Amino acid sequence: MILVRNLRLDSGEDLSRLSAKAAKKLRVSTSDIAECRVVKRSLDARKKNDIHYTCSAAVALRAGEDKLLARFAGKDVCAYTEPVYDIPHVEAASRPVVVGFGPAGMFAALVLARAGARPIVLERGQDALSRKAAVDAFRAGGELDPESNVQFGEGGAGTYSDGKLFTRSKKRGDYRRALEVFRFHGADESILYDAHPHIGTDRLPRIIAAMRRSIADAGGEVLFGAKVTGVQIKDDRICGVWLGDTLVEGAAVILAAGHSARDIYEMLDRDGVRLEAKAFAMGVRAEHPQRLIDSIQYHMPERGEYLPAAAYSLVAQV
Repeated sequence: MILVRNLRLDSGEDLSRLSAKAAKKLRVSTSDIAECRVVKRSLDARKKNDIHYTCSAAVALRAGEDKLLARFAGKDVCAYTEPVYDIPHVEAASRPVVVGFGPAGMFAALVLARAGARPIVLERGQDALSRKAAVDAFRAGGELDPESNVQFGEGGAGTYSDGKLFTRSKKRGDYRRALEVFRFHGADESILYDAHPHIGTDRLPRIIAAMRRSIADAGGEVLFGAKVTGVQIKDDRICGVWLGDTLVEGAAVILAAGHSARDIYEMLDRDGVRLEAKAFAMGVRAEHPQRLIDSIQYHMPERGEYLPAAAYSLVAQV
């Protein structure tokens, strides 16, 4: 396939127009294109009377891709390899233990499952559906379940705020790979090409459940209501964890409990595990009416039916 960058779409134009625009840029006929799919889309609202999308598209030609690439080789036209997502099922003698099924534990378990390690995941809270029932009951005036709430349970705190499920920092690893994992498990395709991807809190529970099924299909196991109460140390090495009176042994233990599980860190300190404090960080949230942000970003009183809700970030280095 061929990647074609810097394709312009006006705010009212449909994505289906990309095929014709890619054909024009490649100097081929639209009928020569077998497939055209958007890979990236960002909204350019810098000029008051010229708000448009800048897109990149993956294009498959019916013939002659190599010759065309040789002719157009440059920053706007280059070869494109379709990403592939699969989880091979490989038997392994030892099984690592993952403590916590929030974002870190979930992706750790997926990586281990793909490697054939058949991880055992221990989550103190409940599955997403049971957890939602407990949270709804609490918000309606019922009692708080200390083990299954907005902090603890399948998906971690990220289940109730999709910004916690992945980082937008491209310095921390394969950023697009994480988005491809979410897309493979049911997220909308737009997260792969929008400059500011948004999964949607309403969709997260079923996506997370699908990720759990992928782990299970590869031989892994996710246990809910499994609160770790101690670690097993032998020859100065952690070789398992305790669930009350039950020992779960593992070739390695990955701790992905999140920073809200204070009792886990107290337990580690009690059991002689060396801990190091991380630097203090504070987040501040400011809310503005969406209409105000839209008017500032788009230089007009109303954004209309074609433009999305505007987003912005304020950064200060002190």
